[in-house]
Amino acid sequence: MALPRRPPSLERYECARRLMARVPGADPTAIDTCLALWRFSEEMSASFEAFYAAHRLSSARGHVLAQLLSEEHGLTPAQLAERAGTTPPSMTGVLRSLEREGLVRRRAMSDDRRSQSVFLTAQGRRRVEALLPLMARRLVDLAGTLRPEERTAMLSGSRRLWERARALSALLAEPEADRKRSRSRSRNGHRRRGRG
Repeated sequence: MALPRRPPSLERYECARRLMARVPGADPTAIDTCLALWRFSEEMSASFEAFYAAHRLSSARGHVLAQLLSEEHGLTPAQLAERAGTTPPSMTGVLRSLEREGLVRRRAMSDDRRSQSVFLTAQGRRRVEALLPLMARRLVDLAGTLRPEERTAMLSGSRRLWERARALSALLAEPEADRKRSRSRSRNGHRRRGRG
């Protein structure tokens, strides 16, 4: 199994800060806030990967086991991929690895032989249940560095920020869809409108 990744060096964020300082009118406090959150996100990801690696899992495999523990009727590979924010082909590789280790099993759904549900095996259930208290202690220790009012403020602010990040990402996807529609209209004999 690969070693967990290290978080990027601090220089990465310092470089970004210097570059953003060149932008006229950019709010340095807003930029510092986002860069600090970006660093926090990277550090958290690396910390989770290290946790799972210490227990002979990747974060992707640990995520699948945790998701399946909460779903007694199993989940489809597509549902697991959606929850993990990955592609179905990537999830297929994760599931094969977990199956080889005897931690999950796939079963064909009765109404469609091509569709499958994924379930924890007894061994997989024991493995993830043993990790839950360790993970809970790790999260409590991490959050323990913040005072209760800081936790509340962070929760509130984080939710607004991730909702805004998703909205901004959705805006980036729209121009591609517009270009495809425009090319389709052009091929179908409709004149493309110029942009002004």
